[in-house]
Amino acid sequence: MGNLSVSRKYASALFKLAWEGGAAARVRGDLEGLAGLLRESPRLVSFLDSPDIAHREKAALLDRAFKGKVDEAVLPFLFLLLKRGRLGLLPQILAEFEKLDEERSGIQRAEVVTAIPLSRQERELIVSRLAKITGKKILLRDRVDSGIIGGVVVYVDGDVIDGSIRARLAELRAALLAAPMAR
Repeated sequence: MGNLSVSRKYASALFKLAWEGGAAARVRGDLEGLAGLLRESPRLVSFLDSPDIAHREKAALLDRAFKGKVDEAVLPFLFLLLKRGRLGLLPQILAEFEKLDEERSGIQRAEVVTAIPLSRQERELIVSRLAKITGKKILLRDRVDSGIIGGVVVYVDGDVIDGSIRARLAELRAALLAAPMAR
């Protein structure tokens, strides 16, 4: 089973527990903080990953560090990840947890790529149209890539809407290459 699939299962189980307990936002915040801590503390990661350190010592460290500071569902979850050697998956579990939380809340992430920065009005128009298409609130991330030459490329829910000039030129090139030569 791949790490993404494993991460999705852990995230799903924790999300269900957190949602039913009305603590999804708090658990998400705790996971964000923990993932950040692990990202910024390579010595902590080395300690937790070390086969030379007993499991009970690692669990005791987690208990001292987080007991009473994280949601009541988070610490047992960390112990489970530690026991199964899966603490390294925490960033992926967080990403999956966020997806589940956003899905449950009717939020859809989208990315738009343009050759030049979007104006506020253009950004609002794109958000409005995507919200109308998806029926969800849109969290839009925009970025500039001069390589698309002009137009817009939108990524939403695994789909790509490519309205870039680069794509149109590629289509024109393919059509010209496929056309029979006149004599």
